[in-house]
Amino acid sequence: MRNIPQYLQALARQKVENKVRTMLDPHLLQKWAAEAIAKQVGEALDAQMLKERNEYLGRQPYQRLEEPIHRNGFKKVSVPFIWGLLGLKQPVLRRGGFVSPTLKAIRQAGKSLAALLASRLWLKGVGAKDAAMEINAAFGTQFNKNTITQVTQTLAPAMEDWEKQPLPKDLIFLYLDALYVSVRRQERFEKTALLVAIGMDKNFKRHFLGFLMGSCESRETWVALIQNLLDRGLLAETLHLVISDAHEGIREAVKELMKTPHQLCVVHKFRNARARVAQSNRRAFVKDFHQVFWAVNRSQALVALGKLKATWEKIHPKAVETVERDIEEYLLFFDEDPKFWTITRSSNLVERFVEEIQRRLKPARGMQNEFELEKLLYAVATAQQERWNRLKVHSSRKENLTTAA
Repeated sequence: MRNIPQYLQALARQKVENKVRTMLDPHLLQKWAAEAIAKQVGEALDAQMLKERNEYLGRQPYQRLEEPIHRNGFKKVSVPFIWGLLGLKQPVLRRGGFVSPTLKAIRQAGKSLAALLASRLWLKGVGAKDAAMEINAAFGTQFNKNTITQVTQTLAPAMEDWEKQPLPKDLIFLYLDALYVSVRRQERFEKTALLVAIGMDKNFKRHFLGFLMGSCESRETWVALIQNLLDRGLLAETLHLVISDAHEGIREAVKELMKTPHQLCVVHKFRNARARVAQSNRRAFVKDFHQVFWAVNRSQALVALGKLKATWEKIHPKAVETVERDIEEYLLFFDEDPKFWTITRSSNLVERFVEEIQRRLKPARGMQNEFELEKLLYAVATAQQERWNRLKVHSSRKENLTTAA
């Protein structure tokens, strides 16, 4: 049994160990480091501003001149810094008139840094209101969602260059799709068609190519988008396939301007056919459907189609009719190298991109004008392009490549 001195010694040792353990906590060390750096930076900037005041007055402290402008001490100010607000001592004069170039530059740099980070947060998918809250918490600023909107207005020149950039010359697949977005026009929101195009080269590298906004998804709007792509350098003669759903406007525009084989999306056909089959028969029908479009070659696909027709035509004639309709336009992917079949039998690649746009639109519900919609599309497209550029596809995986973003 320990006596009182031993007990006190053990208690003291425990308290010292706890104190050391607390001091070595990574979060606390990081906080101390940030405070130490901020203190050193603050002292250096205070000294520089004091020097600038002396140079402005043309004399050192306590040096006498005729009709001098008197110093009036210091004013505490806070400016945005990497780890939050940085406290400084601003030298002032009794009559005013002196503005420290260093302080002016620091304030501008702090605002620029906060604005840059706010813009980056918005580009990465954070809503304007949430981006403002994060920046305010980090820098002590007073941003609001309107501030973020104003900051992102500076993207306009970059967006113009982005929309006019020349297209890659080695694209072999072109994906087309559209969605409808609510955009405010005058006093009410109206549905606007947003048409998008994505390309892929023989090395499986994906490229966002362009977009167009129109009152509806029609032959005329698709002609306008495809013509824009051709004017910017899209080579129709190098394309193996145009891939999309069976929208009549896309089909007419592709036929008119490109004369390129047009692969229609098998996934859309599958959904349409399955919806016409009774729930009790769907599993068997789906199995037969897969035998057609996931066959080892075109001839085997046609054999499987004959079996599907023989099995289901009397039970579900509308489903069989749906499968057979325009069948050749759904089997064009069989003419490509098998390693491309997974990514060419459907338009999933561009639809995944459209889903990302819809995800970003969900918090806003509607866009205040077309420029806001263009900014959002620019944010989604540039972020997606960065991910595509980082994507590494090994030859052993190409045949099993999925269209996930």
